Amino acid sequence: MPPQPPPPQVPQLTKKQIKAEKRKKRRLAKAEGCPRKPATSFVMFSNAHRDEVKKANPTLPMIDIARKLGEMWRELDPMIRKEWEDRATSAKDEYLEAKKAWLEQRSSNINGLYKDD
Repeated sequence: MPPQPPPPQVPQLTKKQIKAEKRKKRRLAKAEGCPRKPATSFVMFSNAHRDEVKKANPTLPMIDIARKLGEMWRELDPMIRKEWEDRATSAKDEYLEAKKAWLEQRSSNINGLYKDD
């Protein structure tokens, strides 16, 4: 009887690779055409002011720029902060309307597939 070849080598995964694989499994696939969730008021504020902070402090690393933006947000005048919150609220309302329309369209497409003609 001829000698059998050795079994194939299974690569050993590191702990980091195992964690990454588990994370991949937990994530759900995003539905195609679904509207994106809107940014929060703080994220909108940060996006608008990030360039100013970078120009004023060109040597700061990104984490410190984020800290500076957080400080600016906390110290912001309540009236101006309310304006940013109103922008976020209107963006959220638009998102909810778009999502509702998308869900209705998606369900009608699915129901159309199963109708007997």
